[in-house]
Amino acid sequence: MKELLRMLKPARHHWRWMAGDIGLGVAVIAANAALMAISGWFIASMAVAGVAQASFNYFFASASIRALAILRALGRYGERLVSHEAAFHILAELRVWLFRRLIPLAPAGLESYAGGDLAGRLRADVDSLENLYLRIIAPLATGGFTVLLAGLFVLVWSGSAALVLVGLLLLAGLLLPLLARHLAAQPGKRSAELAGALRTTVTEGLQGAEELLLLGATDKQAQAVEALSSGLVQQQVRLGQISSLTLAGVTTCGALAMAGLALVCIPLVQSGQLAGPNLVMLLLFSAASFEAVGPLAHSLQLIPATSEAIRRIRELADAPIPLPEPLQPQLPESCRIVLDQVSCSYGEGQAVLKQFSLVINPGEQVAVVGPSGSGKSTLIELLLRFRPYQGSISIGGCELRDISPDQLSRLVAAVPQQPHLFNSTIRENILLGREIIDEQLSAVLADSGLKQWIAGLPQGLDTPVGETGSAVSGGEARRIALARALVSNAPILLLDEPTEGLDGAIEQSVVQHLKDRLQGTTVLVVTHRPACLQMAERIVKIGATKGAAT
Repeated sequence: MKELLRMLKPARHHWRWMAGDIGLGVAVIAANAALMAISGWFIASMAVAGVAQASFNYFFASASIRALAILRALGRYGERLVSHEAAFHILAELRVWLFRRLIPLAPAGLESYAGGDLAGRLRADVDSLENLYLRIIAPLATGGFTVLLAGLFVLVWSGSAALVLVGLLLLAGLLLPLLARHLAAQPGKRSAELAGALRTTVTEGLQGAEELLLLGATDKQAQAVEALSSGLVQQQVRLGQISSLTLAGVTTCGALAMAGLALVCIPLVQSGQLAGPNLVMLLLFSAASFEAVGPLAHSLQLIPATSEAIRRIRELADAPIPLPEPLQPQLPESCRIVLDQVSCSYGEGQAVLKQFSLVINPGEQVAVVGPSGSGKSTLIELLLRFRPYQGSISIGGCELRDISPDQLSRLVAAVPQQPHLFNSTIRENILLGREIIDEQLSAVLADSGLKQWIAGLPQGLDTPVGETGSAVSGGEARRIALARALVSNAPILLLDEPTEGLDGAIEQSVVQHLKDRLQGTTVLVVTHRPACLQMAERIVKIGATKGAAT
């Protein structure tokens, strides 16, 4: 439970929503129990008055019943409204919190996670935290307050009856749920593990569908999915059986409570210490009180699965940051880039770069060439603070480790080898919220080779690019990313294969436009295409030995 509450810390300023929801939940259950109690007392009192031929003021009782019925209906609506509003606020806050924790990790800190596993943690595991508040914390808090209030209400009429009721409420709301939680711990944890593995397997199968078809491995993939699905169903059946048995135990406790109160209170009625209608009132009140403890068994049963989801999220969020943000950030004075004896490796593997040195003066355009695997793209990632390194990398006299990510994003723009496009329009993917005049945007489109292509689209710049750019080709996606970088007007531009996927004529046009536009801009272009070398003033070659530049 401590870990569950810890997970709510990022959304702690939404406690008012949560407190309001719990208060409404208690009020609804109290109104329902009072409605049952007063209704029983009213009917019994009317019967006694009829037999005794005595007068009876039924206006107060009938008005109270109507008022409680209205209060219950309004309270139930308000509870649903506030509870879901609180849950949505919490989930939104947790998603933002998790995303902020993940930004410094990408890509080096996330490489050990499979794509499907990472997607499952970001989506399904976070979504499952809806249970954390709606089905665990809120029912437990509501049930605890209601048990206390129920005991105090019955105590007014009989201490022994209050003891019987509270004891059976605790048995139904605490001991039985704890037993259910103990029984559900293993299947609940196993269910969360299998659900995560199933999401990973299905996601990776969809992403690699073409390869599976080519290799004839679709049947093997289907068998793996079927095995995981069957295992998940088995664990869910076990959880359902435990839940059913616990619910039966709660119902039995409710019946025992009514019987126990009857045994305790009948002598009080016979001795005249308790009126007959009041006995009926207490019996119906005790029955209605068990509405509060009914959900508790299911709440505690959800804790193992929710704890496993939280563990997976915390493992991701608490991963060590490859290049931590500096405590005292420095501001570069120029765009001079100096790499001095820089080495970098992926994990425990062989070094991708080894004692690499390079100087790029302000306003200079440098092209880096070399065989695949020689570390060309790694240079781009290092300059973006994506990976840890040994040696020294400085920009404007400031060590890269001492430049904050925010400062670096204003200083450097990049076009990666595999650019990401958001599921939005071409315009929004280029601007990313920036505002520029139409003439500037038109120039950017021309320089990135997009103008003619966009002019032929029915929706123009408002054409959707699809999920992860699925509606555009690789070359078009790369040009959109190039336009995005040009819009930023950053003084340093890093280009990783900017013309990959373009035909010869378009490539020549883009290179010529970039050569004219980027005069005075510090540029590092990584490429293996001869056309791109035309925009460079100097060409640096990384050899297969990953040594110094030549």
